[in-house]
Amino acid sequence: MENHVGERTVNIFGKVFPRDAFICRLFYLSFFASFGSLFPLLAVYFKQLGMTAAQAGFLIGSRPIVEFLSGPFWSQFASRFRKQKLLLLFSLGSLVLFTLGIGLVQPVTPYCIVYVPEGNKTCQTMLAPAGKIIRGGALGMLKETLVGGSTKPARHRRQTQSPLVEKIIDLSSFDSEEDTIAGIAPEYITRDRVCNYNEDNYGILVSPPHSTRVYRQPAVEQAFMLLLILICLCEFFSSPALPLADAATLHAVRDNPAEFGKIRLMASVGWGLAMFIMGIALDYSDTFRNHPCPAENTTEKNYTLCFVMCVIFMLAAMGLASKFKFDDDMAAPGEVGGLVMDTREAEVSHVVAEKARARVTQSEGGSGSENSLLLAMKALASMHILLFFISVVVMGGGAGLVFSFLYWHLQDIGGSPVLFGILSVVNHASEIITYFYVFKLINKYGHVRVMYLCLAVNFFRFMALSILDNPWMVLPLQVLQGACLATVWSCASSYISLVAPPHAKQHAQYALQVGYHGIGKGIGSIVGGSVISVIGSRTTFVIYGLICLATCAGSFGLNKLFKYEGIKYGAGNFEEEDMDIMAPQGVPMARDGKITDAFNATTVVNANYGAIAQEDPTQDAYDRYVSTTR
Repeated sequence: MENHVGERTVNIFGKVFPRDAFICRLFYLSFFASFGSLFPLLAVYFKQLGMTAAQAGFLIGSRPIVEFLSGPFWSQFASRFRKQKLLLLFSLGSLVLFTLGIGLVQPVTPYCIVYVPEGNKTCQTMLAPAGKIIRGGALGMLKETLVGGSTKPARHRRQTQSPLVEKIIDLSSFDSEEDTIAGIAPEYITRDRVCNYNEDNYGILVSPPHSTRVYRQPAVEQAFMLLLILICLCEFFSSPALPLADAATLHAVRDNPAEFGKIRLMASVGWGLAMFIMGIALDYSDTFRNHPCPAENTTEKNYTLCFVMCVIFMLAAMGLASKFKFDDDMAAPGEVGGLVMDTREAEVSHVVAEKARARVTQSEGGSGSENSLLLAMKALASMHILLFFISVVVMGGGAGLVFSFLYWHLQDIGGSPVLFGILSVVNHASEIITYFYVFKLINKYGHVRVMYLCLAVNFFRFMALSILDNPWMVLPLQVLQGACLATVWSCASSYISLVAPPHAKQHAQYALQVGYHGIGKGIGSIVGGSVISVIGSRTTFVIYGLICLATCAGSFGLNKLFKYEGIKYGAGNFEEEDMDIMAPQGVPMARDGKITDAFNATTVVNANYGAIAQEDPTQDAYDRYVSTTR
């Protein structure tokens, strides 16, 4: 079916969508469903492999850092060879292959912990050799049956080998609440806990919580290094996938760029629903086909399903990506982020936009030989923008900390995968709702004050996380998280797009992405994990909350000191204060009262929150001022 301009359309429940835009919707749904079915759970999966919070945080935090470090290379590559679709399919295929590789890396399980009969009061737990496991999947099972000469199931053979199997336990289930610090894992095997343990004979052994396995620490470290290599390679080769998909979507909605944000909302829908389904599935995934330490009533989860669903959704995304249309004049991956930010710039009130621009001296350009990124840094070398950027990075750090260790912490205080799924749905539902109202908040209070609000909300949220003992009480906090993170990014991206000079805008937008998604989230995961492994998750949340409070108070105090109080436009008119610094177009001038009269004669109405009328009232006011000085 075609519309009035000859564009192919799709009719869904009586609503007509352009075919290309509809394919983009399905792609984002599938692509982010692939991420949502696995990546939020990677930290607890690494925890189950015997890794510390520092190791898990480094593995997860390296992803956004590698992604942005590789961005310039792939941007140059795509610009030179102009094979966008082929590069996109290659990136998605790499993500599938490396994800499968990550799922196959596990340390060997040499021992289990068994419970000695209660009559023995001097020795209640001891080490026992782990059962034989069959590697190689279905082919390994077939080989074992044909070559090994046994048709008995592996679990049955394990039970006939040792009477201690029925006594296998999860060591963490014997820990008292007083001796447990949320976030610190794994538990090191000691002679006090396991009576037949001897470090000289067994080496350093660790037992992860919620698992019956016992690992050798060197084997866990080897698995960590291999996983780090796979994750870095995965991120390097898959990093151009999303920018290329965004470029194709921008091309599909080139006649109406505002539709891009609505299409991108399918990402939140896919992520939230996939995580919800995986949470329910994981609650029933406590059975293992080939477990070396089988036990009844175990809380260990089988994450194989998560890896399988991640691959299936990504293969579906590859099929949809093959239908994308690319032109030679499309933006390179490194330019797409800025174009995406620009799609919502028109929603900012015209008055707020002019006041934001007036705070920055927009230079006419620099030397052609000077590095463009250096020019962008010079153009934005303002105390106000530096404080704003620091706030964004701090908020990004909180996003990385929560992404990596919220479920890690909740699992330690009794949270289940079903709760994780519900939390994901609540978080992304809050993000979607915030999308439609965030610019009303920005237009009423201004970018700087909205950032103060987000920092204050983060302080409250993390302090609450640190004291809650009931994991289900985190649900209301997830509403705040979704709204807060969506607001921060909308506020930051629109502000930087407004204040950056035209010749430095692209690099300023890229610096913002690196600061929030790269440095913020990456360092938040890495540093947060390192701190959690030493003092636990509760104290770490308190420290981060205090950092948010200090950043909010420091930004407010310094902005007061430099006479920059943000943007206040309740009625839509410029305030008189500080107008002696800049004229609306960014030109320095002395205050003689005429500029105030010119603006007082202008009534600016912004009832539509960002709709710009044909006449420019700010420009008219400025023209009247100029005419009075002649």
